[in-house]
Amino acid sequence: MKIFFLTLVLLSGLAFGQEAEEATELEPEMTEESLQTEVQPGEFVYRPLGRRDPFWDLLQGKNLRGKREAREGIAGLMMDELELEAIVFADGQYRALLSGPDNEPYDVTVGTNVYDGVIVKIDIHSVVFKKILTIALGGKKEKLIVKRLNPEEEGQK
Repeated sequence: MKIFFLTLVLLSGLAFGQEAEEATELEPEMTEESLQTEVQPGEFVYRPLGRRDPFWDLLQGKNLRGKREAREGIAGLMMDELELEAIVFADGQYRALLSGPDNEPYDVTVGTNVYDGVIVKIDIHSVVFKKILTIALGGKKEKLIVKRLNPEEEGQK
């Protein structure tokens, strides 16, 4: 059907000249390759045709850090921004070395606050954070986030 329509537009363009240029400018860009590709059953192909792609991240390229309260040190960093670098046993307790987006090391213990939670447990292989989620109508909820020292070796990420 699309091939028939495109052929009709091209033939009318030859006959009417100027009108064909205006008609093709209104049509979305269609190449022969895009017309010849057939969609197999169970396969989905999205063609936006000038509309916004609903699968794009709406916050892409936005600096979300500017919207949150500025705090100094590790208290101003979110759990997702921190990477576990090392775990050290000193003075009878485990301490973790975390690095942030600025590549600055942070020495933390149990009870250290980060922007969106607190460290509740440190053991030889991992650090456990309690993330405090604020839901608009539901109040506050807590979620445990585990960062492992060697996630590749353990088959996790």
